[in-house]
Amino acid sequence: MTKRGTGGPESTFSTFSTFSTFSTFSTFGGGGAIENPLLAAALMTNRDGIAGAQLPIVEGIKPNPANSTKNLPRLSPEVRAAIFDSELGTRVAFTTSSNDDTPSVNVWSAAIIEAEEPESDFDPLVSVSAPTIDQLRAQMALVSSYADIRPDRAEEILVQMPAIAPFYASLEFMDPARTPHTMELLAAAGRFSNYVVQRMKYALAIKRPIEFSPQVQPMIPTPTHGTLPSGHATEAFMVSRLMWELLLASNNSTYTAGSGEWGQILMRLASRIAINRTVAGVHFPVDSAAGAVLGLSLAQFVRTLCLGERKYTSATFTGPNFNENADFDWTQLYTVEGDKQAKHSSNLPNGEDYATSSSAKIPSGAVTSEPLNWLWLKAVNEWVDLTN
Repeated sequence: MTKRGTGGPESTFSTFSTFSTFSTFSTFGGGGAIENPLLAAALMTNRDGIAGAQLPIVEGIKPNPANSTKNLPRLSPEVRAAIFDSELGTRVAFTTSSNDDTPSVNVWSAAIIEAEEPESDFDPLVSVSAPTIDQLRAQMALVSSYADIRPDRAEEILVQMPAIAPFYASLEFMDPARTPHTMELLAAAGRFSNYVVQRMKYALAIKRPIEFSPQVQPMIPTPTHGTLPSGHATEAFMVSRLMWELLLASNNSTYTAGSGEWGQILMRLASRIAINRTVAGVHFPVDSAAGAVLGLSLAQFVRTLCLGERKYTSATFTGPNFNENADFDWTQLYTVEGDKQAKHSSNLPNGEDYATSSSAKIPSGAVTSEPLNWLWLKAVNEWVDLTN
């Protein structure tokens, strides 16, 4: 279904939160000592001492290229981050249902069409409907059983609360000096996923495990926002797939040879991060499944926007069709070899799908993002083998 009109649905893209656990990859240094009053005083007296008589204004000053990626290398990472956030945030819109039993939320691809007056074309990106209270009540058995391994996972859980970045840096050779643009891309994608997932959590407003039993007693503070989709699962699966797509795009045989071992480990990491949130007592397994569907879809959508391509994957998560006694299994949703989301995913005896995906297209005439394309190409180049 396609909806077109000028202006589009009401939404806000003005400010992006830094709650993203991947923000530890975006802490590239600032100018330093900017607010130091001693420095300001010293600069003023220094000017008084060396400025001298008024000099003529320099001739031959030329304007900077307008709206050009040529300017990006001269901008601070913080300024570039705001540009990337705008490029990603303005490419999605949201609609919701008012069904209190199983509410749903739709994320739309919002393509800006080149015309004398701006137009937007809206096509499905991700649709998520909530599981029922009875399903969540049944899932409490899994939440309780996972509590037994909290002592084994405690260090991981505590570190992953604010930062999943170090776990990815342990898989690929990432360092601010070596892969700064990869880190910028993943940080921007992380902020984007948080922006999308928080809007979806607000729309669905699903209760947390702590609200079902006083015996849950999570080992970490329970976040105030809704439980589904899991934000950690969304971000982890988005980062894992996006990182795998970067490695594939590099054509570096270190990563592309074999049967997708690097991609397999990336997905296992995403799954462990997601399941750790159930171990901690703050999420149901169904939350991780919904987050994985969302994260995998957002990763491919970000790549599509970066490359200026038209094709992306549209996905649906139907909560009421998730087996209430089933645990989360990422292999039902994604195949590393070929980088493909499953068209049909089921864990019910009758085979009814809880997740589906299909091919979708951004319409022709849509404005492409030159800043995102610049960042993607810079990031890919950081993984090209120097002997190639």
